[in-house]
Amino acid sequence: MFFGPLVYWVTRSKASEIYLLCLSNGGDRKRKEELWECTKLLGIPEDNVTIVMSTELPDDQNVQWPTEIVAECILQHVECYKINAVVTFDKHGISKHKNHISLYFAIAALCIEKKVPYYCKLYVLESVNIIRKYVQVLDLPISLLSAPYWYLVTYDQKKMIKKAMTAHKSQYIWFRKLYMIFSRYTFINTFQEMSALDLELDLQFDDE
Repeated sequence: MFFGPLVYWVTRSKASEIYLLCLSNGGDRKRKEELWECTKLLGIPEDNVTIVMSTELPDDQNVQWPTEIVAECILQHVECYKINAVVTFDKHGISKHKNHISLYFAIAALCIEKKVPYYCKLYVLESVNIIRKYVQVLDLPISLLSAPYWYLVTYDQKKMIKKAMTAHKSQYIWFRKLYMIFSRYTFINTFQEMSALDLELDLQFDDE
């Protein structure tokens, strides 16, 4: 829904391998099965998909997950599979979803505490204002000029992303259908690399 362009290109790169770490099964078996089908359509190998089931990590947009638990899950995954790049949400979580924001604070904590292995870089998906979010390809000039890292798909390539999204039958309701039509995230992903220095400056700015 958010990382489609990135996933589309990474799964087609012979030089890369993608691993998916999902920290909630959505609350029921059906959501879990839908995720498996979605990743299959996207070309992510089943062995590369990990779904964490924990009562402390509920699928709830109003619940912020414990930073220590999330950070430990991510770090274990990175070390186990020798992950050299972690990609997740920024501090706004695209839609201000607290589960999404929890992921940012977890990797931010790992970064500041210098627990991230030397071989692993951290990237966050940029949140944009609501106007840019829903103007489709009209956002491309701003995105391509302002972002250091980006992934872009064509209308034809977007069809695969949409097909994968429809695998989430229980979740593919009217507003998500509209999202798939109008959102710029279905065409382009823009990223910023996370560093301890940037985080410390950001935290100081927030405190002020």
